Amino acid sequence: MAEVDTIPKLVKHNAEQWGDKPAMCMKNLGIWQKYTWSDYYQTVKYFGLGLFSLGTKPSDRVAIIGDNEPEWFWAEFAAQSIGAIPTGIYVDSIPDEVKYIASHAEVRVAVVNDQEQADKFLELLPELPNLIKIIYWDPKGLKNYDDPMLVSFKEVIKLGREYEKANLDLFERLLDTTKPDDIAFVYYTSGTTGLQKGAMLSHRSLITTAKGFVARYPLSYKDDLISNFPASWVGDSFFATIPHILSGARLNFPEEPETVAEDTREIGPNFVIYGPRQWESLVSEIQVKIMDAHPLKRLAYKVLSPVGYKMAEKTLTGGKPGLPLMVGHKIADALLFHPLKDKLGVSKVRFGVTGSSVLSLDTFKMIHSMGIELRQNYASTEAGFISSHGKGDISFESVGRPALGTEVRLTDEGELLIRSDCMFSGYYKDPERTAQSFRDGWFATGDAVNINEKGHLIFLDRLKDLGVLANGIKYAPQYIEGRLRFSPYIKDAMVVGGEDKEYVTAIINIDFTMVSKWAQKNRLNFTTFVDLSQKNEIAD
Repeated sequence: MAEVDTIPKLVKHNAEQWGDKPAMCMKNLGIWQKYTWSDYYQTVKYFGLGLFSLGTKPSDRVAIIGDNEPEWFWAEFAAQSIGAIPTGIYVDSIPDEVKYIASHAEVRVAVVNDQEQADKFLELLPELPNLIKIIYWDPKGLKNYDDPMLVSFKEVIKLGREYEKANLDLFERLLDTTKPDDIAFVYYTSGTTGLQKGAMLSHRSLITTAKGFVARYPLSYKDDLISNFPASWVGDSFFATIPHILSGARLNFPEEPETVAEDTREIGPNFVIYGPRQWESLVSEIQVKIMDAHPLKRLAYKVLSPVGYKMAEKTLTGGKPGLPLMVGHKIADALLFHPLKDKLGVSKVRFGVTGSSVLSLDTFKMIHSMGIELRQNYASTEAGFISSHGKGDISFESVGRPALGTEVRLTDEGELLIRSDCMFSGYYKDPERTAQSFRDGWFATGDAVNINEKGHLIFLDRLKDLGVLANGIKYAPQYIEGRLRFSPYIKDAMVVGGEDKEYVTAIINIDFTMVSKWAQKNRLNFTTFVDLSQKNEIAD
């Protein structure tokens, strides 16, 4: 039996194991359409053969641009199945950005969502000599196009079925030749330090990263996930798509960006991963709902929410809740937290994840008070899954312990070095930059990090963003700003310093809703928010 060591081999394995079980669900015109693992694999197979029949060969690059829909991922895995290398382009990319990636990657085939994305490639055709076909999956607006470069997704599948008749077992042979160290995807970074870099990730690195993630966040084929990250971003592969393939969990696609909240409630995902701003937005939505609620419901919130906070405090500090607290929390959950979570679409969430920047302490505690186990994650395109909180091992100021199989060390300057099977294979067409990224086999993250006595990683800032004061002392602006935002009274903060300064200064944006409540409680009179912000008591 062939080893299941690449992503498309996993798709085939899942079709054999779970055949008629639903793998993906897509809402279209208000109706949820289900695709089984057999449907999934058959589409990947025949689209892959169709690509091959059109002239796509192993190591050719296939660009994909479009909204998160099943076709995006089927195209990705189909390309991988025949040894081609997919790369993603963000849907809001302007033609110049599309041109850079398509030219740099020497793209042979473009798979696009709709007319808008097809037009970008049609406009660039004279400048993309390697491009042989543009495949679209949504025909709306393309009915009257007669460009021979265009072909529909369904037509490519038909071509694949026809091609198989004269080439029996070709797909299986191509699939069997895929190896774990083959490049599975080229992820183009945001390019904040210049032109975008194409980070090459192998099947081994993507699968190892996702396995480490699933080890911390156990999932099964009974679970539901929601596809809410851009498919072109590596985080989607790390924390959604590949975990979905490894565990068999259903991957669900909301109909439109405007219907995400309603669709999420219908899906009832068991696991969600949001950025800090999304979690803060969720908390704000809760506060608005409570303010607009009936007086009896507001009273219930006032009485029962402290029970949730007490339970969260116990579990977060490693304490064991007593029987009265456990009973009280069950009552609070039945009367308050469960109905509230149901309205927000998170009633079935076992655990949630945040990352990319520091989440305020107030938000963190409130999410935990509702019974959602929220944890911090730390990952990067090049290093994969680096660390995360584990069950019962959550510390607000840290990003958790290193993932299984991940080795970490600090340089004398405090830079984090990583070594694991999650690491990328290098930057596409840039061996010099690739060599600069490694030190004796260790990947240099460029992040300034501390390791506390519990073995947790404390992310401070990017090494290049550390400030230096006149006395030579270094400071981490992002870490200080994050700690300041832990206060429920501070909405945002910006740290100012420099080699001409003796100390660090912070510009504070106070949360007027919270501060005004504090002022009223402490009988501090004020006329306007500006007047309130100037009070000595507020500064103290």
